[in-house]
Amino acid sequence: MEAKDWVLPALARTHEMVHRTVEGLTPRQLAYRPGPEANSVAWIVWHLTRGLDRRASSMDGGEQTWIADGWHERFGLPADASDFGIGHTSEQVDAVRPGDGALLAGYYDAVYERMGRFVEGVQGEDLARPVATPAAPNAETPLGQELVNAIVGNLMHAAQAAYVRGLIEQRRWWHR
Repeated sequence: MEAKDWVLPALARTHEMVHRTVEGLTPRQLAYRPGPEANSVAWIVWHLTRGLDRRASSMDGGEQTWIADGWHERFGLPADASDFGIGHTSEQVDAVRPGDGALLAGYYDAVYERMGRFVEGVQGEDLARPVATPAAPNAETPLGQELVNAIVGNLMHAAQAAYVRGLIEQRRWWHR
């Protein structure tokens, strides 16, 4: 089996979770924060997408989709390649207000498709190739490990967003 045979299905699962989580939520629901320092569905999905975007650009060597395709303008946020939400203040969390789930899903789709195109071309020997990451600026992470980090981080954050949606609706809503 190739890396893509494992990575693409894992990324597809996150893709499904993101869409199901934001689908049908109002702007107010997307911005809902269950506590004063908690994150909203909008912020969590934006953050997971920014993280995947950062990883995709470090893997394929291109500019982040956030900047290259003007997503920052659509969100009304700065074109800062280093800002993917780590250390955000409460005010910064509140500033991520995409209006509706379509904008969040659109940005996620663009990054997901980019990552998918990249992963399609990954060969076994590529997995050991070092990739520089903001998390380890003075060290390089093997591509295979960075792919694992992308999968784990995205699934974790997609589940967090789904949990907040459950709090919003006060019911179990995730059905297959």
